[in-house]
Amino acid sequence: MVQAKSELERYLEATPESRAMWSEAKEYLPGGDSRNSIFWKPYPIFITDASGSRVMDADGVQRIDFINTMTTMILGHGPEAVMDSVRRQLNRGIGYNAPNERQIDLARILCERIPSFDLVRFTNSGTEATLNTLRAARAFTGRTRFAKVEGGYHGTHDGVTVSVRVDPDVAGDPDSPVPVLGSAGLTPGVSDQVVVIPFNDSVNSLRILEDNAEDLAAIIIEPVLGSVGMVPAHQEYLASLRNFATANNSVLIFDEVISYRVAPGGAQEYYGITPDMTALGKIIGGGLPVGAFGGRREIMDLYDPTIGPNVSHAGTFNANPLTMLAGTVTLQQLTAEVYRNLAERTEELKQGIRDVCAELEIPVQVTGLGSLFGIHFTDQPIQNYRDIADGDFDLRDRMFLGLLNEGILMASNLVGSISTSTTQRDISDFLDAFRTALARNV
Repeated sequence: MVQAKSELERYLEATPESRAMWSEAKEYLPGGDSRNSIFWKPYPIFITDASGSRVMDADGVQRIDFINTMTTMILGHGPEAVMDSVRRQLNRGIGYNAPNERQIDLARILCERIPSFDLVRFTNSGTEATLNTLRAARAFTGRTRFAKVEGGYHGTHDGVTVSVRVDPDVAGDPDSPVPVLGSAGLTPGVSDQVVVIPFNDSVNSLRILEDNAEDLAAIIIEPVLGSVGMVPAHQEYLASLRNFATANNSVLIFDEVISYRVAPGGAQEYYGITPDMTALGKIIGGGLPVGAFGGRREIMDLYDPTIGPNVSHAGTFNANPLTMLAGTVTLQQLTAEVYRNLAERTEELKQGIRDVCAELEIPVQVTGLGSLFGIHFTDQPIQNYRDIADGDFDLRDRMFLGLLNEGILMASNLVGSISTSTTQRDISDFLDAFRTALARNV
């Protein structure tokens, strides 16, 4: 009897051109790329074209995109309205050494939609956005330390590169997590500035926060624990953080770089809880590099050059007109009805995944909110990062390659998102591919 090919063998046979490109790329780029977050073993595919819900790799293999550039492409790839607007702006210039009117339009939309935004400023990445929220919180409160959730990802600046994807064996008691550095080369003493709290655990989080209340400038949190697993916060948990921050004069920061997919006003609108500051990125740039931060006027006034400023903020490409216009056109497409439709189709997908796993008797938890979802092979409910870390990673990794082999692109830890370009047929094709790959790997 001939043994069935492994997922790895199938992948290697299907991707020789990507393998060749990766080998060449390694001659000039560490690891063959500029983003560690999109590397997977044995090597990633190289994408050459994208349109709507589909991407094409260097080997001519078309796949349905169920991650959409780490949740960025909420309208799919190359939406006509966005592309046309960018082409028009190209004829007027890419960037200027003076303000441009395009940023006013996008700023107006964000301030009208997002409950916490009195004022907003633009950056070029979510990393820059969260960095500025923390800097502003320190300047506003006169304190230096901040609290973050274990498993929360807030970009790559030193302060937040702590306790993201951690080994539970070195992270202390789940009720009292200890800070774990997420990279070599961080500023000495950075972990002393960070208080780590467990996600979705109000009792233990409040105990830890109370013990450090006098020192805390801010609490920063993703309302949906994003790239590590798409785990929504409990409403009661967010409310407890809001109450603590108010009572102790700390700045509550929502990192909505990913969770802004949940509703026109973000997860803060969905939950009915308004933070003091919010960081944004991804979908608000229409597919171009972007970040934004905003919040209460008295905090944002720290950046006003007509007043001080107390906090320095510059960046040659901040609020460049191409990104501002692409973002404005994108948000104009995202009505409340569109958000509802995205959520409904994603729920259909999530339930389909559960049904397939029940059919094949494989334990699974499917997390997510709005158009975001995550697949976890475990029979235990997913409430926090420790629960994610208890899942079947071997099956997850085989299924990632299996889905690639069946024409589906997700993130390598099986988190995903849909776009307005995702059709009912795409969802059916995903579920067929999922069933086929899962049957091969159990």
